[in-house]
Amino acid sequence: MKLKLDLHIHTKYSHDGFMEVSEVVRRAKEAGLSGIAVTDHDTCDAVPRALRLGKKEKLLVVPGIEVKSKHGDIIGLGITSVVERGMSAKDTVSVIHELGGVAVAAHPYSLVFHPTGVRGEVKTAGFDAIEVFNSRTYFSNGMAFRAARDEGIPMVASSDAHLAGEIGNSCTVVDCRCDVGSVLDEIRAGRTEVVCGLTGLGSIMGWYWQRLGRVFR
Repeated sequence: MKLKLDLHIHTKYSHDGFMEVSEVVRRAKEAGLSGIAVTDHDTCDAVPRALRLGKKEKLLVVPGIEVKSKHGDIIGLGITSVVERGMSAKDTVSVIHELGGVAVAAHPYSLVFHPTGVRGEVKTAGFDAIEVFNSRTYFSNGMAFRAARDEGIPMVASSDAHLAGEIGNSCTVVDCRCDVGSVLDEIRAGRTEVVCGLTGLGSIMGWYWQRLGRVFR
């Protein structure tokens, strides 16, 4: 079964997120996705509700988190425990593996909208996959793709959605059973296809305005 998955989505539980979990699930269904990963910054608070709603709506939900490591942002897929922030990239990857998860280098070379990529650590930290296309990363996806290709590291693509209209702008396609374990196995094995599309600058600027409104409220 071919599954279309957006593996990098933020809810209101992220410091820079605004979406209700129910809104994420509804929009993912509207976008024709088979599943999503909820990957809030340094928290798994949205995961239980996302799992419940996903089961109800027949949408696969991969539990996850985006960890701020010492060297940059790292996505842990398939885990429900918070990973300590501030560790080295290599140690962060090791903890994700100990928890049974898949470690993904998020927007590894971005310096503009996400100046928090692991950059040089992408080839040495033991990542299971590289996010070779992030819909909000305008200028460095090519570098991520080349690193994954040259190092033989599996590839994923995702929207990094912070607003509902961004969900599904990029996705990862795998051909397997519709369950979390099978999806993670396909990513580890590199049996992925990437579907790539940029998020419009207007959406990103609107998100920035919302963030400013939150700061000065």
